Amino acid sequence: MELNGIDSFDADITYANGGFYKNLPQPKMKFDIDPQTEDTVQASSVDLPVEDGSLSSVVFDPPFLTYVKSGRNGNGNMVMAKRFGGYWAYNELEEHYKDTLKECARVLNKKGIMVFKCQDIIHNHRMHSTHINVSNWMQPWFRLKDLFILGAKHRMSIPDKQGEKKRKQKHARVYHSYFMVLERL
Repeated sequence: MELNGIDSFDADITYANGGFYKNLPQPKMKFDIDPQTEDTVQASSVDLPVEDGSLSSVVFDPPFLTYVKSGRNGNGNMVMAKRFGGYWAYNELEEHYKDTLKECARVLNKKGIMVFKCQDIIHNHRMHSTHINVSNWMQPWFRLKDLFILGAKHRMSIPDKQGEKKRKQKHARVYHSYFMVLERL
């Protein structure tokens, strides 16, 4: 597989367990705030142990869930909190994404590629078009070079709580994510 001239990525800055690479070449460097493999370096995507302008490609596949965060009252035992990282509020997600864009602008060379995976979400009954926000936040460091829309393999529904009245759907369910290919200016 080749994506915009990339056979394999220099770094994955949110590597997790490497599930993204099931049928792809492994990245040269693996970073994660909570390493799940022995060859992954513990580092935050906002503070990478990499020299300025030393990379030509990175992958960022961050958490995108809100109201889900291990250690928060009422959420630590949720299946989603155990399986994925997340944020309590959209502003936490926003801060992390903005800071990561700035850090990747630092570590990527000119014309370097950042693959940024994100998902639009509903938080506090408000739609957040995260892919549009990322397009705005990436300026002045990046331009959007390519965009893929990925359908979900599994749909996560919100079950009714026992004894509750049937809930009415207020927003469209988001069953897709965006695979944004950004080029360093």
